[in-house]
Amino acid sequence: MIDIEGITSQVKYNCNISDAQFWGYYSPCGLLLRMRDLYKIESGMKPWEAVNIKDIGPWMETREELWHELEDSEFQNIQVNSRVFKPFDVKGINAEIEKHGYVYGAGYGNFLKPLFILAELTEKSERGRYGVYIAGQEKARDLSTSPAMIRGSTILLRHETMKMFFWGKFEEMGAIKYSGALYHAFSDYGISTGPKAEMPPEKIDQIISLITKEELSSYIHHEIGEASQRRILGRWWKELLMELPYSRAELYIRALKDIMSDTCRSGMLAYIIENKKTGSLSFYVSLLSGYRKTIFPNILTAYRRFRETENWDIIEKARVEGYKKAGDSVRKLKEMVDKGRASAEVIEKEIIPSG
Repeated sequence: MIDIEGITSQVKYNCNISDAQFWGYYSPCGLLLRMRDLYKIESGMKPWEAVNIKDIGPWMETREELWHELEDSEFQNIQVNSRVFKPFDVKGINAEIEKHGYVYGAGYGNFLKPLFILAELTEKSERGRYGVYIAGQEKARDLSTSPAMIRGSTILLRHETMKMFFWGKFEEMGAIKYSGALYHAFSDYGISTGPKAEMPPEKIDQIISLITKEELSSYIHHEIGEASQRRILGRWWKELLMELPYSRAELYIRALKDIMSDTCRSGMLAYIIENKKTGSLSFYVSLLSGYRKTIFPNILTAYRRFRETENWDIIEKARVEGYKKAGDSVRKLKEMVDKGRASAEVIEKEIIPSG
């Protein structure tokens, strides 16, 4: 047996240190939404349940006080029974806890924010040389909401976090008059704002659970696609990221990696196209934002034509073109690195489109 509560406490400690050091990099609105979702998960609330301001207010004050106490602290190792592991030793920790029905994840997100998760393990499978873990109920997590992550040959998918995300998008769609890709995404799965008032939350929850399960299968291929690009985005890429923290350049080259991962032959879009997953395509387009949208604009035009024709060749052509365009930007970045010119200022001026 393992002391899961003791492990949970250790992981939560590292989660709180990460949040203490990086909460200021979120926008005020983004921080509030992340804290709301974290509160709901820690409180065991249903996704559709409204948060009582009187309850979350004191919780937020307590959490902020804790952050101030921990902002200069260092991450602690994780002890599992008599063994001690570094906090990013995902493979070692999982070797100890997965046989007891749990899964651990660690990595880095935007702004190089460390992220940690401990959750119940609902499923494990093999995809080639990759071990794929699906996390269920999360026992410890930080503010990060990445639905999937890869470290080494381990891919972790977060069912609870993604389900919360889709609930938020469904409520967002219901709050406005919407007819775009997000509307089509939910409609493709048989749910829309129209019957919302007539459908009980539990029924909507069942459908969103199905959506989450289906979309997680697509996100596996984003991570596999990312791994397949390691020979192109090698050590130089990681070193460049480390030199550009907290900058527009960092966000841009992370988005560039995402598009490379999605549009390569083993990536998410190739999987969606091969399996003709219309709902997944609609979600992909509706969630494309920021620099990813700037880098891959032709998918938007292709999607509009696809809705009229249902011709998957249009999407395949956009995928191939998107990969080539992203690859051209990567090669330009590599040339900058080789010439010692890859500063944030130069990247923002010469590679990131203006406007």
